[in-house]
Amino acid sequence: MQDYISHAENIWTFLGPDHTVEKSDFMLVLGSSDLSVANYASEYWFENLAGYIVVSGGFGKLTKEMWAVSEARKFSQILIANGVPEEKIILEEKATNTGDNIVNTKRVITDLGLPAHSGILITKPYMKRRAFNTAAKQWKEVAWSVAAEAVSFGDYFRKQDDPKNFISIMVGDLQRIKVYAEYGFQVRDEVPQDVWRSFEALVRSGYDRYVIE
Repeated sequence: MQDYISHAENIWTFLGPDHTVEKSDFMLVLGSSDLSVANYASEYWFENLAGYIVVSGGFGKLTKEMWAVSEARKFSQILIANGVPEEKIILEEKATNTGDNIVNTKRVITDLGLPAHSGILITKPYMKRRAFNTAAKQWKEVAWSVAAEAVSFGDYFRKQDDPKNFISIMVGDLQRIKVYAEYGFQVRDEVPQDVWRSFEALVRSGYDRYVIE
């Protein structure tokens, strides 16, 4: 088991690089099953780094089984409960994947005529690289940065109800860094050999639920 943990932590570190975040026109909060993202976004709002918030997310592969409301609506309820002004929150409730988050949000903001020269993506710690790579490709006119809860792999791992599924999601996300760049969905990003070896080891060990054939 310890070998699997080491490989998973190796992938976690690659998927969650640090970003310098500066004041931007808006925050884009990416929906998921992880409600800690909404709580983190609430705290981040009060840093006064953005003029408004878009919360994007319909029903994903996990949340369609969990909630009766969209990810965006679920997250917005938390934001409002934590004191974020409701009038500063815009919902995008159709997205089912990261590409949708970006493309649909672009459409919503353009229709509303709001400023969008710079944006801060708020997501899960291990989604930072994939979120940035997607946004940089799908909405290249925006200067993007990414922020996520500062938490160690060990602490995040211990919070998981289904650790194998969590690792499997990271394995799938890492593969998409490569594959989606080839499809033109994300900017190209070099995956280090040691990180890819960790991917291969975990796939061989059965952490392949979200691997693309």
